[in-house]
Amino acid sequence: MLLKASTLLERLQLFRNVEIDSLSDCIARCTFREMKKGEQLLSPEEENTSVYLMISGRMVVYLDLDEATPLTLVEPGECVGEMSIIEGKNPSAYVIASEASQIMQIPQDVLWEMINTSHQVTRNMLHIMSLRVRFSNVVIADSLGTQKECMRHATIDALTGLHNRRWMDSMFEQEFIHAKREKLSLSLLMLDIDHFKTYNDEYGHISGDRVLSAVADALRGGLRPNDMIARFGGEEFAIILPETNLDAATDLANGLRKRVELAKVKNDKGELLPRVTISIGVSAIGEVGRENEDTLIELIAASDEALYRAKKDGRNRVSE
Repeated sequence: MLLKASTLLERLQLFRNVEIDSLSDCIARCTFREMKKGEQLLSPEEENTSVYLMISGRMVVYLDLDEATPLTLVEPGECVGEMSIIEGKNPSAYVIASEASQIMQIPQDVLWEMINTSHQVTRNMLHIMSLRVRFSNVVIADSLGTQKECMRHATIDALTGLHNRRWMDSMFEQEFIHAKREKLSLSLLMLDIDHFKTYNDEYGHISGDRVLSAVADALRGGLRPNDMIARFGGEEFAIILPETNLDAATDLANGLRKRVELAKVKNDKGELLPRVTISIGVSAIGEVGRENEDTLIELIAASDEALYRAKKDGRNRVSE
């Protein structure tokens, strides 16, 4: 096994709040495997008999192998293959590793045994499926037939490789609702790149694009399996942190800030650009003074206010 299951599985969506010891026999019958970059995991031409949980790395989903832009991403903590098992049909899209990845393979008979053993696994699977039905499968269904429709419904920001605002509006909302219903902690980070206009004006838009890509890579590399990141727009990013209180979110935000500060970005001539920094605003469900926030929009507004304070106080810092 590539990583220790006892600590690893608790971070994955399927095993949230599950007593892992109760599933030890089932887990022993699962396979932990590595995927090489470019290796295909699922295909509409082949029957699927397993659910795959993403441990690390990244998968991309294509409706057609000729597409230049992926339909969506599969990030650490997420799973694929469950819908084809439930429906008893071949997968509806191609799933390919876009980088070296680690996955946990759960055979369908083991999955059913887990569901029969744990009510919480059942609830988690229903939550995963509801997200898939409400978003991913709708995107695929709406896109069938034409490349134009596929592009219109794409959920990937082409420059940074992160999910875009369309994806964020759906997935963040579902995580927020889930946290409120289950009375779980939840934090949101809103951040942007300090003095980003300078990179475009003084070093050119190609350099500005490279800064955006470098920041996206640094941020994604510092997140945990269940964390979700999207490009909010322009030089601004949003990150939602499930089951994370304000203090823990602030610590994580400072870690991300330091990762970006260490990133080295070069222009198209190979020359090193000035150090890149970010400012981050942090907000959480139930924090003092904001106990009555009932919508994701209010949580975003609170993080935006904190981001404004971080920039006003000198930038390259985290503010709550």
